[in-house]
Amino acid sequence: MRGAEQGPAPEIAGPRGMSIVRAPDSETAPGSDAPAGANLPASTSSPAGGPGLSAGPVDPPGASSTLERCGWSLVWLGTIVSGLAFWGAWSSWPPGGYLAPLVVALGIAGLAATWLVPSPRSPLLQLPALAASLAVTLGHEGAGIHARQYYSTDSGAFNQVAAHLVMRGLNPYTHTMAAAAQLLQTPSDYWTYTATGGHVDAVSYPAGSFLMEVPALWLGFQHQIVDWMDLLAWLVTGALIFVLVPSALRWIGPLLVTLPIYADVFGSGGTDAVFLPFLVLAVWRWDRFCAGRRAGLARWVGPVALGVACAIKQTPWFCVPFLAVGLFLECRATGRRPVRIVSAYLAVVAGVFAAVNLPYAVWSPSAWAHGTVLPFAKPLVADGQGLVTLALHGATRGVSMPLLTLASVLIYVSLLAALVVWYPGMKRQWMLLLPLTFFVAPRSLLSYLLDLYPAAIVAAVTVAPLVVSPATRSDHTRASGRLRMPLGLAALVPAVGAVVVSVLAFTSPPLQLDVASFHSSNSATLLNSVTVEVQNTTDKTVVPHFMVTIDSSHPSGFWHTLDRRPVVLAPHATAVVTLRPPTFTGAPTHGSYWLVLAYTASPEALSTSPLQHWRLGKVK
Repeated sequence: MRGAEQGPAPEIAGPRGMSIVRAPDSETAPGSDAPAGANLPASTSSPAGGPGLSAGPVDPPGASSTLERCGWSLVWLGTIVSGLAFWGAWSSWPPGGYLAPLVVALGIAGLAATWLVPSPRSPLLQLPALAASLAVTLGHEGAGIHARQYYSTDSGAFNQVAAHLVMRGLNPYTHTMAAAAQLLQTPSDYWTYTATGGHVDAVSYPAGSFLMEVPALWLGFQHQIVDWMDLLAWLVTGALIFVLVPSALRWIGPLLVTLPIYADVFGSGGTDAVFLPFLVLAVWRWDRFCAGRRAGLARWVGPVALGVACAIKQTPWFCVPFLAVGLFLECRATGRRPVRIVSAYLAVVAGVFAAVNLPYAVWSPSAWAHGTVLPFAKPLVADGQGLVTLALHGATRGVSMPLLTLASVLIYVSLLAALVVWYPGMKRQWMLLLPLTFFVAPRSLLSYLLDLYPAAIVAAVTVAPLVVSPATRSDHTRASGRLRMPLGLAALVPAVGAVVVSVLAFTSPPLQLDVASFHSSNSATLLNSVTVEVQNTTDKTVVPHFMVTIDSSHPSGFWHTLDRRPVVLAPHATAVVTLRPPTFTGAPTHGSYWLVLAYTASPEALSTSPLQHWRLGKVK
């Protein structure tokens, strides 16, 4: 290729000292579709016979064979672990007990073969490893779905009820999801609760979330169809990662498939799995959209897949501004028309989203809008493993949820500004850092923190270094120097603000709670009631709603007073309240800790009691 004859491409100084690959003058002209393939990294080099971007991945130069073999060894180790777990499912599906030893033996043989084959990139090693990881995950998780009679999340139950309504020609957005209670073993353990004392009982996702289940119903499947579709989507995601990343990194896909943190969640109600295949396709070579026809599949697959992902869940919505800004910077640096190209990209995304959701938006606009934005508009209780756990588990006496939301927004703005300021480096990292937004939010569930990473890995390894067109090189350099300071402040000031707001969020909760007494029975194995002294520290009348956290499980519902009347506290008033659980509630285990939580809608906040040490019961 001509790039090899001319030697390495020269560089210019990018923002904050980062280097930007510069296209040789003879290779790029102003307004051309794309730099020559010779100037791109090996993972994006042109196929033999012509310029452009290849449809398949190419091995990166200098990849370590030993590291690759270690990666494939982890894949086979994951297969062995899944096989052992498969053995534990024999009572649900007896053939699992017979197949588990074969799976373990296959994994051991695969481990040995990994270090015997001449090349770790051999299809004779990679394809069997992929097939084994997919098959063992399908067997292990599928056996659990086959035996399960109830859903493990309310979203899974809602999707099945909504899909049935669609089959009957009804609008899920205008019907209650009360029937979902029949699909949950103990409904109070799985509802998504609101700070007003209720729980979500309506569709709260875009229409694609339940339309994905309709084909399974149409084909006659009835049992746990949402769990089956989620598991299938996760297996497809792993296969896509295997196909889309360079050969040296193909072990990532099979390894992720077998990881319990993903497989167990997506095999038991983790409905986010359905958008992951589309999000992986959306961010694969996302920066090539500016290259016109030379981009190949990436020219149209990206925006179409992103539109589908956004039509299923709200999580992919957070990626759209980053992709739009990234494409704008990419097009501007290469001398193309950024506004026109980005507008075309967003038009495709919006068009696909509308194609899925428009029937319901027209059918009942207010009901569709209410359901689609419900997670943002309704005051939901705090939950998750992020920063809010400081209040949920007693490290602080409460938290202001709007302030945490504000801190989350500031983190998002900071990351978006950082993409502009340090674009050459951030174009690979922005999606890896995006979960920080959810980490600070009042609801930082495990799925929010982890679900983006499979797609983030694909994005990081398939984008190309920034190539600056000679026609825009001088303007780009001047703009970088002139705007470096204000743009740097635009990224750093929101980050500092997020830290300050986060600290303020954990100060001055509206209620002061103290546990006065409790009553247990059945040899201290059941918790029958808790008496709490509650003081309103604000100048407003508040109506608190109480929960008791006994372990790390999902909240099991609001506790009520003996007469089931709401507790109303005047400004600076104090009351002693005896609370009873919504269902039979097991007492904490001996030596563990528990606490009482109180939610208020105005102000929207969580207040907690001090940690309580349970000394009753038997030592375990």
